[in-house]
Amino acid sequence: MTSLRLIWTECWESELKGVRKKMDYYLNEYSLRGQFNDLDEFYTSLREYTLPVLKKVREGNGNIIWKRDTFWQSEICNGVSLGNIPQKKNERSGEYAAFKIQLTKLAREGPFWENTEDEKIRVKEYYFDLEYCEKFDTVNCFSKAVETEGKIISFLHQAYGEEKLSVRVQYLNREEEYKIDNIFTPHWWDKEAEIRTWRIGQKYMIEIRANEFDFHPPHFHVSSNEFSAVFKLSDGKLYAGGKKRWHPQMISEIEEWYRVHKEELKEAWDNLHGNL
Repeated sequence: MTSLRLIWTECWESELKGVRKKMDYYLNEYSLRGQFNDLDEFYTSLREYTLPVLKKVREGNGNIIWKRDTFWQSEICNGVSLGNIPQKKNERSGEYAAFKIQLTKLAREGPFWENTEDEKIRVKEYYFDLEYCEKFDTVNCFSKAVETEGKIISFLHQAYGEEKLSVRVQYLNREEEYKIDNIFTPHWWDKEAEIRTWRIGQKYMIEIRANEFDFHPPHFHVSSNEFSAVFKLSDGKLYAGGKKRWHPQMISEIEEWYRVHKEELKEAWDNLHGNL
C-alpha cells in the first residue's frame, strides 16, 4: 500500500498577510447604533473601512460572515436604519446607490446565527463598551465568536477601536479571560498573522492558532469542506468534532499525517504558546 506521505502534496505556510481560510466572522450588531452624524459620514466610513474589510474576508475560501437576523434594524443616524436608507441625489448618487444595494444584501440575507446558548461555554463579563455592555443580549455576536473561536467585524465606532476585545469566559466550572479578534480596518491584515498552517493536498487544512483557551489541551484544528474538528497534539487523537460527524477513514488519515509531522506541530505550538 502506498504511504499517504508519498501521495499527499504537503506545504508549510506561514501566513504573514492575507485572510484565514474557513473562518467564522460575526458582524457586530452593537457597533452600529446611530453614532454617525449623517449618511455622508456613514458612507465615508464604509468606503474607507467596512467595505474593504468585508471584501478582504470574502476573498478567503470558505469564510462565513454571520449576523443576527434583526441586523437590518441597526440604526445608522437620526432614525435611519439599514432597512430604510433613503435615496440620495447628489454628485455621488451612483456610488451611494451601490452602497445601499450592498448594505441591503448584507443585512437581510443569511446566514444568520442561531439564537441558542452553548451550555458548556458562556461569556460571564465584558471588558469593553462598558457604558453599553449591560444591554447586551445573553446570546450575541461576541458569545458566538467565543463558541467558534471566530472573529468580529465592527463598523467604525469609538467603543470598538481596539483589535482585541477581552471577555471573561466560563467553561464548565472554570473561568478565564479570552480575547476576541475585532476587525474594523483593512490594515488589520498588515500585522503578522498568529497562525501556522499546513495543507494536505486539496483535502485538508491543518491549523495551529495563537488565540486559544488555556483550559483546552494543546491541539490543532483540521478542516475539510464542511467538516471541522480538533485533534490533540499529545497523541493526534480526535478531541472535538464539528457539527458534521467525521468518517473513521478521515480520522485515520489525520492520525497518520500527525505521526509524520508531530514534531513540526509541537514546535509551531511552542512558538505561539510557549513550551508544552
